[in-house]
Amino acid sequence: MSHKTELPRRVEEWTKEQVRHWLTDDLKVDQAWAARLYEEEVSGKELVCFKSEDLKQLGIKFGPAVQIINTLEALRKTYNNEQHRVTSTNISQTQLNSDTGYSSTQDTDAKPDIKEISDHSMSEGKQQSGCKKQKKNKQKSHKGSSPDIKSIKSSPDITSIKSSPDICKEQSKNEPTSRSSITPTAESCTEKSLLERTKTINTQHKESAAKSSQMTQSDVSEMSLQTEKIKVESLSTKPNKSKFTCSFCPFDQHSASHRYIENYCLPPESGPSNLTAPVHEYKLLARAENTDAMKKKINREVFRFAAGCMNSRTNGTIHFGIADSKNSEYSHGEIIGVSVNEQDVIIDHFFQGIKSSFEENTDDAKRCIRQPRFVEVLSNNSTLSGKVVIEVDVVPNHNIVCGKTYSIQTFDEENQWKKSKGKSLFIREGAATRDVYKIGNPSELQVEMSKVTRNSKVLDTARKEAEIKSQRKKRPNDGEKLVNLLTCGGGTLDYYNYYIIVTNKSHPDQLQHFQFLTTLKLFCVLDFDPDSVKNGSCHEYRKVRIANIHTPELFHGDPGTLTQNLNLYKQTSWVLCNGRVDINKEGDKPLPPSEWLITKAGDVQDMVSYLCNPDTLPRGRFLVIFLLLSAVEAMNDPIFETFMSFYKNLRGTQNIISICTSDNAFHKWKDFIQTRTEQAGQNICELELSQINGTILGLGKHKTTDRLLPSDGGSSVLLKQIDEDSVPALDILCQNQCENVYDEDSKEFQDFKKTTEAGFYRGDKVQWWNFYFAEKTPTKPFIKRDKYTQIIKMIRSQTKEPTSKCVMVNLFHQPGCGGTTLAMHVMWDLRREFRCAVLKDNTVSKTEVAQQVVQLLRFGKSGLSFTNPVLLLVEDSEETENTQELQHCLRKMIGELDALVIILNCLRSKTAKEKYKNCVIDSEYITAALSKDEQQAFEVKLQELQEIHETPENFYCFMIMKSNFNEDYVKNVAENILRDVDVGSKQAQLLSILALLMTYVAESNISVSLCEDFLDIKRRLWGKETVLDKMEPYSCLLIEHQVEYGVHKAIRFVHQRIAAECVKVLEERHRSPKSDIILNMLHCDLFFRRGIGRDNLLQSLKNMLITRQRKTEGDEKDTLFSPLIEDIKSEQNGLKKIQDILTQASKRFDKDFAFPQALARHYYLSEKNFALAKDWANNAKAIKENSYTVDTVGQVSRSELRQKLEMKKQDQTPLTAEDLREFLELAKAAIQAFQRAQILAKTDDNADVEDRRHWKQNTYNISGYMSEIDMTMTVFDIVKGLPMFERKYDSYEYLKQFLKGKMHSTSIPTDQSDSQGKLIDVLKDYETFLTSLKSVLDNDFKFLEEYFTYTRYKGLVDREKQDKNRNWISEHFKSYISLFCSSSEEKQRAKKCKPKLSLFMETEECRMFLEENRANYFPRILQLSESGNKMIEQIAEKHSFIYKNASPKSLQDRMNHLLTHIILKLSKPDSKLAKTQKELNDLLKEILQEVGLLHQHPEPYYLALLLLWPRREDHDQNKEIKTYVERIRISCRKQFSHLLRARTPIVHFYLGKSDGLDRLISKAALDSCFTNVRERNVLWQSADIFKEPKIKDKLLRVNGTSEQGELYAEYENLRIPVRPTYLGGIRSGHSTEKVSFYVGFAIDGPLAYDIQYEDS
Repeated sequence: MSHKTELPRRVEEWTKEQVRHWLTDDLKVDQAWAARLYEEEVSGKELVCFKSEDLKQLGIKFGPAVQIINTLEALRKTYNNEQHRVTSTNISQTQLNSDTGYSSTQDTDAKPDIKEISDHSMSEGKQQSGCKKQKKNKQKSHKGSSPDIKSIKSSPDITSIKSSPDICKEQSKNEPTSRSSITPTAESCTEKSLLERTKTINTQHKESAAKSSQMTQSDVSEMSLQTEKIKVESLSTKPNKSKFTCSFCPFDQHSASHRYIENYCLPPESGPSNLTAPVHEYKLLARAENTDAMKKKINREVFRFAAGCMNSRTNGTIHFGIADSKNSEYSHGEIIGVSVNEQDVIIDHFFQGIKSSFEENTDDAKRCIRQPRFVEVLSNNSTLSGKVVIEVDVVPNHNIVCGKTYSIQTFDEENQWKKSKGKSLFIREGAATRDVYKIGNPSELQVEMSKVTRNSKVLDTARKEAEIKSQRKKRPNDGEKLVNLLTCGGGTLDYYNYYIIVTNKSHPDQLQHFQFLTTLKLFCVLDFDPDSVKNGSCHEYRKVRIANIHTPELFHGDPGTLTQNLNLYKQTSWVLCNGRVDINKEGDKPLPPSEWLITKAGDVQDMVSYLCNPDTLPRGRFLVIFLLLSAVEAMNDPIFETFMSFYKNLRGTQNIISICTSDNAFHKWKDFIQTRTEQAGQNICELELSQINGTILGLGKHKTTDRLLPSDGGSSVLLKQIDEDSVPALDILCQNQCENVYDEDSKEFQDFKKTTEAGFYRGDKVQWWNFYFAEKTPTKPFIKRDKYTQIIKMIRSQTKEPTSKCVMVNLFHQPGCGGTTLAMHVMWDLRREFRCAVLKDNTVSKTEVAQQVVQLLRFGKSGLSFTNPVLLLVEDSEETENTQELQHCLRKMIGELDALVIILNCLRSKTAKEKYKNCVIDSEYITAALSKDEQQAFEVKLQELQEIHETPENFYCFMIMKSNFNEDYVKNVAENILRDVDVGSKQAQLLSILALLMTYVAESNISVSLCEDFLDIKRRLWGKETVLDKMEPYSCLLIEHQVEYGVHKAIRFVHQRIAAECVKVLEERHRSPKSDIILNMLHCDLFFRRGIGRDNLLQSLKNMLITRQRKTEGDEKDTLFSPLIEDIKSEQNGLKKIQDILTQASKRFDKDFAFPQALARHYYLSEKNFALAKDWANNAKAIKENSYTVDTVGQVSRSELRQKLEMKKQDQTPLTAEDLREFLELAKAAIQAFQRAQILAKTDDNADVEDRRHWKQNTYNISGYMSEIDMTMTVFDIVKGLPMFERKYDSYEYLKQFLKGKMHSTSIPTDQSDSQGKLIDVLKDYETFLTSLKSVLDNDFKFLEEYFTYTRYKGLVDREKQDKNRNWISEHFKSYISLFCSSSEEKQRAKKCKPKLSLFMETEECRMFLEENRANYFPRILQLSESGNKMIEQIAEKHSFIYKNASPKSLQDRMNHLLTHIILKLSKPDSKLAKTQKELNDLLKEILQEVGLLHQHPEPYYLALLLLWPRREDHDQNKEIKTYVERIRISCRKQFSHLLRARTPIVHFYLGKSDGLDRLISKAALDSCFTNVRERNVLWQSADIFKEPKIKDKLLRVNGTSEQGELYAEYENLRIPVRPTYLGGIRSGHSTEKVSFYVGFAIDGPLAYDIQYEDS
């Protein structure tokens, strides 16, 4: 927006700064002249009084002076004419009022220049008349109402303008446009047009100014005429400004939080009606130059008006800052406002003036006249304008004024505010106040006084009746109505899951009454107050609660991403729907309604659609509250448009209520709703905000005690609500949890206790309340499991001598055996020692969780020492990797703080005991088996429950455990309840689906809203049928519970064992097999529509159909398909049913590759239908091409080849050429797919957003390499079995030479038979493919060697996989060696046959030896440092021979030779083959000279690190070492970045204290310091191994610095960059500190271990 349009439209309102801006930027006059006016403090008010002579006296030249005056006059008259078109009315009526002694309702202080207005009005009339005559229109021209028309008619300027054809043409174009329909946007456009035309005049004036000395008077006249012409042209297109009305401030309510909107209009001034309805009078107060003049004018008008009201016995309000003159430049009743800097001065003067005016009636006046009220005026964009409307209410109560008349002393403004002669007796007559004493004729005065006396008696009676009548008005019981609307008739705030507040501009007086917002469970607040963050409702809320400030456009995109990014459901979202004033940003500027509708309404409508989407919030379970803190004055108000958006999306007002804080505002709002919807809606209008606040607070739980956390020395600190809000991922357990929430002697508490206990023992998740109830009743304690004591001891032991800042304790438990309950029981009893919390959401990033845990450590603390550790429960995790990542993040976040975090990792596993045995850290486990003591405790608890509850035998979850998980008990329960089930009923169908889900996916559920829709339960406002009611008699098997800490409610089975038994009963006794249940579910559209909880349901469905069991992940066995699919396979026609299920699932999940992939696997593994398998595999690849889908394509061909080979073997027929061709074609297709999978594996972890919601630890898919090895070896076996390559020396040698590409297929000897000839033809066709396989195999083995040598596993699961994979690779490598490496007899025979090639043959023999012993490749040799290979001398000898005799020597040969001798020197330093340090350095120098600094592989630079790393006292350091570190990082990043995303670099050597090469300490040497493998693994995993004395004795601690987040090792002037190994290595804050650490050497450079800061 340009500066021109930012100037006030009235020149008189310009400041001196704006005057200077207009002169310099718009008129382009000289800066010095503009500065001159600025120094003279010339504002707009002064500027309009200037003439050309005045400007010339200031030294401004004649030309610019004329330019300024004429342009200024054009702008003023243009504005006045435009306003006149709106406000022009009968002036003569005004004159009549003043002649008869009335005090006009128009402001006598601000009379406009009527002649000036009439001039332009008349000129416009002439212009319009001329146009209409040309068009032969019969309408009359517009007439100006001026007393001085004659002089204007004679004006030559107007005559010339009148005849202008251009103006007529422009006028005619705009005639059809209705003036009342012109929008503010059009208005601003016209204003812009005017300024552009003014700019044209300015340009002409600027040219004239250069000739100012020669300018004549006629030139000036001509310029004036031109200016006037342009000005009148603009008037012809200038529309009238339509006005919106504004409601009055509530009468006689001084603290009412009401505001007016600038340029809106109040209703017309009014006369007395029923005496209690106030009359209104307006004063513009435009000519009050300062506070002194203003206060005197206010007093004069207020007392005149008040006396009139008192004498007329009517209530009334006089308003200052409201346009009163119908002939002024403003509309009648237009809200202008006045600027008041000293309100207290006006109030003081007001009270002082009452006595001077009312004299003996002062007391009555004080009782009737209220203190001035200053009502703020808003701009039309809802920001404060800086102006107010001053109002004074008059309330002449009957008991004060009865039988009295009031005459007052007035003061004359023209006579310096001295007392007027005589007093005045004012009465209200019509809309005016009249002074009776101004009647000059004594007889007329006497008659008038008699009339006044008579009227007074009548008015006294009427006043009394009116007051009685108003007191009888019955106020509706809106408090009770509000409670019912908010609670759905339930009396508590538990019915609705969430509330959405939509609110507008607040008033400072309201801010003290917003506590109720903190009680409601707010999903979001839609705020239309631009000041809200700075000093409004948002500011107040954020003092005590967390609210994230958002804008409507943020609610676009993927719902899962929105939920994560905006922290929805966890923290309140405060959405600023019309900008904010505290940020100076273009997109955040508040807008008036007309611009808002164009610019921002679309985003708000989209946001409302998102909020009302059943996927976001369940229908009927959230309530939208329109909290109108200020009156909505027009239907185009943004908040009303938002109401209509909710109305459309929710299809009515059933879940919308409106709360208005004033009756006037309510009626207007109600009228708007009825106009658009023909409904009144649900409204609250008779309560003040303080009453609303108290009512809602009364509905919340009465937390009379602050929540406390343990602190130093047994003390406690307060946990503030805003602090708790700031850690949304944590459920904090306070030391006074549950205390003083209820009146524990009340029936409400007893009912709550009974319900909560029953829910838990039926199968609901344990709550803190369950432990609290037991603690309060020592005779009925909570059952302690046997492992309770061990876990308590284990946790406490970690605090005595902690080896790390964050330690982990695992609790493995089988599903449904009470593992989570045990963990929470432990936490409850440790809540006074530890700061306890439960991780609510495992999908939150581990970095964010770590940040929140550190916040929990810091609550109420200011130092760096935290004596109360945090105990964090991570429950129901199925992996250890994610928790280990969290552990590393916590170590980083804690840094050097004196603090401890203990993670209690609760892992669900069917093989809990085996997991416990294999775990290397402190762990415990529980299984589905009770000890005798535990069984006895359950027997006692049952007796206790029988005393309180009617049917505790129906607490099936409890009873299953009491029976020690007896299968017969579970079977009897299922059979008895399902005896008479009607499997065709909706209830039975839902029950079967829930049972199937719970059987195969632990804790799976279906949201309540989905169940309601499935059962056709109609939603009513309150009193509706529940799902459990509808599910009778099966509801005893189900439970309703909160999902994801209150996001929504869902239905699930009480226990997994009962669910599994119900599935079995339905299948065996009621012929409802699993396949029918899952197919019914897949065919039901309802479950796949939008709805709350749908994502969780579909994920459970996907897991049930897709997820396989793996022993390495804690399952009982390995399966090819999911357990459900495996079970359905055993049904009758099981394979066909699986086809149908997976086909239907592929249609339902048409964007998920997993289902067509599973179907492809079913076809090739179970049905051997390879054609269909290939089609479905390609379908999966088309949905998403990744390493897994492409690998499946390859597996189809691989499986088909195996199938055909097996059939051929069974047939025992010779292999034909057609068979060979088919086999090789399949092998080729498979290998091509596997090679593509290898490429895609490098980018697999760049998952889609949807996948990331169920994200697991990064893995690297090596299946493409392993499958290619297997397929290649299969091809070799096929070729090896051909008749030409029978197991004879010569023919076998031909085979090797052929596969190595050293012999063409046509050279292979055959028996000249036709069959062998055809086989040779096939080999010829596939020769290129076959001869490439050996190098392919070499590359695969090399990659896997790098994979396992350079990087290490993460966690126990991956290690088991790795061991299994390495064994498999070793077996295939042996087969490879046996194929391509000759036996010793064959080698001797070859030497004898070819004696001249003996040197070459011996070199090759060395290479074959090294290959057989897996010592021919850099990573394989590096592994020798760990294994302590006894053949190291022999291996070194072979490498030396190759290095000496090979010609030419390859870089690989040189690096292998050097690395072998480094390892030999370290493992056997006394060996005769061992080289000196100098010899090794020379070998390295030779290598580095060859590779330079641009080599793509890191191995040369790794060798440089080992040999050139500086020594402690080395003053002659190799400065190149820093360069080599940089190069190894760059090359490693290029070669292995895809691996390092999923795995961690392995360190094979550490820097020791010795000199020379002996300072390199291998990891194997460090491991040898420990005999207990389990203990050693724990130390390595926690990084505490570097605190062990044995290790510290061997390793050298290096000094260095941390600087800007980077770490450096320092050797005098040499600084070498080093990377910290663990995330917690370096403090945050980028502080420059002195540190020390141990150094390890990995393939990606030097790593730092055990970083210690010098200051600690």
